[in-house]
Order: sequence, then structure tokens, then C-alpha cells
Amino acid sequence: MSAAPIFKDLVLVGGGHSHALVLRQWAMNPLPGVRITLISPQTMTPYSGMLPGLIAGHYSFEQTHIDLVKLALWANIRFIQDKVTAIDAETKTLTLENRPDIEFDVVSIDIGSTPNQQIEGTNEYSTPVKPISDFYARWNLIQEQVKQHKIKSLAVVGGGAGSVEVIMAFACKLQKINASLQYHLITGAEDILPGYNHQVITQVKRQLKKYNITVHNSTRVTKLSKGLVHCQKGDPILSDEIIWCTQASGASWLKKGQLACDDAGFMNVRQTLQSLEYDCVFGAGDTVNMVASPRPKAGVYAVRQAPVLFHNLQAVLLNQKLINYKPQDGFLSLLALGEKKAAGSKSLVSFSGDWVWRWKDSIDRKFMDKFHQLPTLAMNFDATINPQLIDAQEKTEQHDPLKRCGGCGAKIGVNVLQQVLNDLLGEGHYQPQDAVQITNNPEIVYQSVDALKTPIQDPWLFGQIAVSHALSDLYAMNLKPESAQVLITLPYASQEIQKRQLKMLMQGVFMQLDTLQCRFLGGHTSEASELSVGLVVNGIQQKAPLFHKQGLMPGDKLVLSKPLGTGVILAAAMKALCDGEVFNQAIDSMLQANDQAAKLLSELNVQTCTDVTGFGLLGHLYELCQASGCAATLDLKVIPVLAGAEALAVKGVKSSLYNQNRQALNVIEWEDEMMHNPRFKLLFDPQTSGGLLAGIPAACYAKLDESFHQQFYTIGEVTEFNSAVSQVVLV
Repeated sequence: MSAAPIFKDLVLVGGGHSHALVLRQWAMNPLPGVRITLISPQTMTPYSGMLPGLIAGHYSFEQTHIDLVKLALWANIRFIQDKVTAIDAETKTLTLENRPDIEFDVVSIDIGSTPNQQIEGTNEYSTPVKPISDFYARWNLIQEQVKQHKIKSLAVVGGGAGSVEVIMAFACKLQKINASLQYHLITGAEDILPGYNHQVITQVKRQLKKYNITVHNSTRVTKLSKGLVHCQKGDPILSDEIIWCTQASGASWLKKGQLACDDAGFMNVRQTLQSLEYDCVFGAGDTVNMVASPRPKAGVYAVRQAPVLFHNLQAVLLNQKLINYKPQDGFLSLLALGEKKAAGSKSLVSFSGDWVWRWKDSIDRKFMDKFHQLPTLAMNFDATINPQLIDAQEKTEQHDPLKRCGGCGAKIGVNVLQQVLNDLLGEGHYQPQDAVQITNNPEIVYQSVDALKTPIQDPWLFGQIAVSHALSDLYAMNLKPESAQVLITLPYASQEIQKRQLKMLMQGVFMQLDTLQCRFLGGHTSEASELSVGLVVNGIQQKAPLFHKQGLMPGDKLVLSKPLGTGVILAAAMKALCDGEVFNQAIDSMLQANDQAAKLLSELNVQTCTDVTGFGLLGHLYELCQASGCAATLDLKVIPVLAGAEALAVKGVKSSLYNQNRQALNVIEWEDEMMHNPRFKLLFDPQTSGGLLAGIPAACYAKLDESFHQQFYTIGEVTEFNSAVSQVVLV
């Protein structure tokens, strides 16, 4: 986390080529005082230039995709996996599909395009080639169906470069599975590849003929039905699988906003890449239409727009002069020909062959290496804020973190609190009191307190995780959560940024409290260099007996409700050593509350239980054994771990609390074989919002059905304790 105060929010919508390059450049040349948020429905964004090679089997999925989560972790920015559905440029607000709105000061949109599917039947009976993430999933299914001889013919509608590359990649891959498969390339134009020179068209036609691909020129599609492509002239073309790769169109939500778009739905932009109406709205790549100098949709333009976009985003934030993007009139075009051959042209010159493929492959790999081999970022000790980022009404305030007040002078302002709480809970909700009644129930109230410094950039998710983590202490005692108060520390920032941060955080807190039927009572705020959340949670006893830390008996089976590994994964994320998929599954685990696990244990009349958090599995198990006067045997190979955690442990990645957890159990002697097992390290891994650990009597355990074993992992057994053996034994 940066200690520099935040004054402006820059939001990037979409993980296109321009945005990926801007993020890389921004990470190496940051602008202190600006927070960047990247929003994308996919965590892995494809490089379109390598799509034909991916289809043909020349590249793996990982080689052709940029891991946006890993990129965001490396660049120290906030990543939100969601889809934008609307923009209000007047209020500077983005509407998302699955979470609360996001506010911005400056926004850039680079979401690509999708084939125009206005023709009847295209939505029901065809697969568009974009977005590539959806198309690739369908491509994997097509291969399976071809193997099972369920597909006898395949058609690609469209005659541009993307269409011919895709159908040749299909043929290159599928002819090895089923040589009798029929292929159709259908275009309404008089010939394929309009705009390309004659030599390239001739070379591509030669390759199409080699693959026995039938080309239907001047064939305008009027509608699709199941297994049929209906055309303006002639009989329908039979095809079991139809791929739609025609002229592209823009996102519908752009048209519906206040932004001017062309007839195809692409946002009109100036040469500065700003929208025509709003200086704070930018666009790049296939998303935009350059009004002054229209160009076809091609990745080369997106790549060359990136330096201009980077400069202008910083310039508009600093009220400095913007520069114009001047697209070139012509560019090098390289077309993949299915097998490892390619054809290319620039102006009137054309070429083809194996060497052209190697040339294209080198260019593509060089681009992707920018994101697969991320450089180590230098520590930025200069956090000086440019005064242009600070609004006029705040220029008189003290913004140096080292000179901000402590004590009650570090509280968040009343205006920020009042606006956020009234926005979220209704007008008039903000009624400050010195103390509150925590429960209306006559039952005994149990109280616990917990606090977390945020391990992630997303306050909405962090709010949910903090609630799940704090309430876990109540579930570990079989208590019903009744109410909660929060203690929030916000990073230094302008009032507007603090309001946005607090609002997003509290939306997550309220959402999780509401889901778990726990009342919000109020709390306290302060500011510091990093975001943290503490909760005082109150619970009441239910009809079932409480869980305790003592009470384990020899023969009890030890069960665990969640895999281990969140600590090592979060530590790896801080060092940009963690893949996005691994990071996201850790987030999912931390978001999972322990309410259902506690309910199931309560139904079994379990006596002994705890939650696995900061002290790690062994630390918390040792507590149970000490309290119960018994020992335990754990089966190391069956202890569940999150995917990727073991590999990170092998690399030597560990949480900062690991050594203390390890030293706390130095009283136990471990066999050398066990200590060299990478899973051994994960037994000391501190867990954020970890699972429940419980002992189940053997007689009760023998009667458990499959539904229990789907929710709990059996990891060991309770044994008699004597001084001759260790209190925890690993096998």
C-alpha cells in the first residue's frame, strides 16, 4: 500500500491491449495521489494476435493470455472482476452487474468489440468469435464433439483477416481428429480479405484450398436456423457449427449513455482519445471511432495508442497539455495460415512462408513477454503530491501523512460519515451517540473483537472478509451473531476519496452482516497509512450447547472445514509472485463464512471446536490438545490446501507471522522427513477467515453420511498423551 494520500480516482474499464500497456507503464512511472482501478469481467485477457495459434494448438492458453489479477498485484492497483453495464458521465459513476456503483474522476474504456449479431438466429445458432474468452470455451467443446463425430461440417461467416485465420486454424487442428470434416467460409463481399493486395489474397486462397475449405463469395447471410445458414441467393448451407466473425459492433451500454457513438456503436473520440463531450472520459482500441481519422479495427492501433493514452491520462489529471494520437496510414499485416506458416504485406509488398511465421511468432512473444516477465519495481520514496491533484477547497488542509494529527484529531470528518451512512442506510440514520444498547435479548451476551489490516486492494471484498473473519470467533463457540460495531482506519486521502473508500467498504460490511443476520450498531473511524477494519461482535447462546476448546477425547476424529494456504498466497501476492487464479480462490475461501459449518457441527452435538486463523492449524490444534490434556495425530497427506499454496511454499514464500508460529511450537520435535515436506510449512501458515477445526466422537463419526464429508475434511485423530511422545504427531 502507498502511504501517499489519494486525491483522484482513475478507472480503466476493460483489459484490452491499450490498458494493459498503460498499466505496465504507469507502474514504472506512477503519479502519487492517483488510485487506479481496473474493471474487467475476465481475469485472463487474450492477445488477439495469437488467437489463431491458440486454436491451431501452437500455443497454450497461458502463453496467449495476460493475467490481469497478477498484473494488478504487481502494479499495486485495484482489480475488480465485474462487467460495466452503464456509465453516467455527468455524475461520474459506473454501474456494475454484480456489485455497487463505482465513482471516478477520470475513466478510460477499452473493452474491445463483438461481431454484429443483428441477423435473425445469430444469437441462438452461432458462436461469436469475440469475446475470445467465451469463444475459447466453445472451441474446446467443438473439439470434443468432433472427436465423438457429432459435428460433420463447420462454417465461419465473414471474409476478413480474422475469419480466414480462424477457419484455417480450425482446419489445421481438426483435420488431425477427423479428416472428413467439411469447412465453409461465407462472405457477402465479392472476395475475401478486402483491402489486401492481390499477392496475399492469392497465397491465402492457396492455403484455403489445401485445407479443402469451400469459399462462398458474394453470399449474403439472411438468417440462421439449427444447422443451416440461409443466404440471399441459393440453397441454405449445411453446418453443424457456425462461427460468427463479421463486422464488429460496440457495447450497447455505451450507446445508452451520454457519449456520442457512431452507427456501429463505437464511442467517438478526438485525437486526444477523449470523448467528444467529456474531457474526463477516454477510449482506446476497438472500442472507439477516431472521428478525425477513422481506421479499421486492428490491434496495432491499440498498441500504438497506449503511450498517448498514458500521457493524456496523467495530463488531464494534472491540468497539463494533452497530445494527439496520429494513426499511421498503413501497417505491417501478418496473417497466420493454420500450420506454422504466415503471409504478410505492407503497402504493395507481400511475402509468405515459414520464415514469416517465425517473424510473427517473435513479434507476438515479445509483446507477451512484457506481461509474462514483469520487472521488479523500484521502491518509490518520492510520494510528493502534485498540487494540481488537490481540489481548491482542500488546498489549505495538511496532507503530509507524517504531519497529520493523532488522537481524536485522526478521526474521519463528520461530513464524510454522515453522507456515507445516510446514503447507505437512509436519510437521518446518522444520529451519533456515546454508547448503544447491544441487544434486546435476555440471554447472556458473548463478545469478541478482531481486526485486520487489508491484504487486498478492493474495499468491498475486504469489508465482507473482515466480517466473516470476526464472526468466525462466534461460530467457533456455536453462538448466534446478534450485533456488531466497527472500527475503521482509512488511508490518508481527500474527503471525496475517503467518502468513496468508506462507502465501498461499508457496502461490503453491510452486505455480509445482512447475509449473516447480524445487526450493525455503529462504530468509530480514524485515519492512518493503510486501510484496516476491526469489529466488536456480540453473540447469544442458542438452544444447543456451546463449543469449547477443551473436551477432546482419545478416539475423536479431527475435522477441518476449509483448506489451508491463504497466508502464503497473500504473501506471494504482495511480491507479485501469485497467479490470478490462485489469488482469486484464496479470496473465495476468505469470503466463505463459517455459519453453515457451525450449524452442521451443532447438529452433531460437538463439544470441542475452534477456528483456524492467525496461529495456523498446528497452533490452534495445540491449544485444543493443551486444554483437553490429550494428543493428536495428523495425516499430512490428506490435510487440504488451496491450489498453488504448496508450490509457493516450495519456493520459500511465507507469511511474516510464519516464523513466530513455528517458534511457538519448538517444544515439539518433528521427524526430518516431515519437516522437508512442503505441506509441513503450511501447518504454520496464518489463515485469514480460516475454517473450523473440531473433534467428533468416534461413535458419532461412524454414522456420518456423504453430505458431511462434502463439507469437512477428516485430517487426523485424538490420542492419549504421555511425556514419551509429542503432543502432535505427523504421519
